[in-house]
Amino acid sequence: MAAILSLVLADSRRCAALAGSDIAVLLLSALAWFVPEQHGVYLATSLAGGWVLFRRRSDRRLAGIGQIWLALSIYELWGKILFKLAYQMIEIIEVGLLYRVGQLFYGGLGVSGASLSIHADWSIVILEGCSSFHNLSLTVLIWISILKIAETPVSLAALRALGLGACLVVAINVARILAMLPSREAFVFWHDGAGSSLVALTSVLAAIVPILLCVEGRACEAGTQP
Repeated sequence: MAAILSLVLADSRRCAALAGSDIAVLLLSALAWFVPEQHGVYLATSLAGGWVLFRRRSDRRLAGIGQIWLALSIYELWGKILFKLAYQMIEIIEVGLLYRVGQLFYGGLGVSGASLSIHADWSIVILEGCSSFHNLSLTVLIWISILKIAETPVSLAALRALGLGACLVVAINVARILAMLPSREAFVFWHDGAGSSLVALTSVLAAIVPILLCVEGRACEAGTQP
């Protein structure tokens, strides 16, 4: 919302001219809000965002709003659908990653399918909702929003900041999953207790700080110069 408002108010003296087709698509998108399913709103942002982005590329403000709408719909709808479809492959990669990293900390780490254990009487199973890669679409949404608020174009430095943020988010959740292995108490703390709140806050900071440093520092300035 902050990113969209910053684009709308960037030049309040200049109003974006909407064609009849633009208004028709926006009205059609608004009707999707009445779909009796919570994802109807993200169908609306997909339709409106795609139309505005590809139809109004010459208008920087409208194109930026379209990018944010699409990023939001990917985070809330399309990314989740794709993740469900691809999770069997992602699960193999993730369990392999957890096993390799976990061996550095737990000598007796065992793997059986999606189950990890260091004790015979206790194990955890990696489910789709707890995947370390689950929040990457949120990282992208935060990234594009901060770029729009800062009125900074996508550059090589900004892409590096996105990559760093994504790696940090994955690493934080890998550490969280491995921290659940010793006992049921550890699982409760990191999955449902104060540890889960700490991980959520740290993950958000990991997504924000790299791109924030980029747009505030010299890295992005150097990346945008010819």
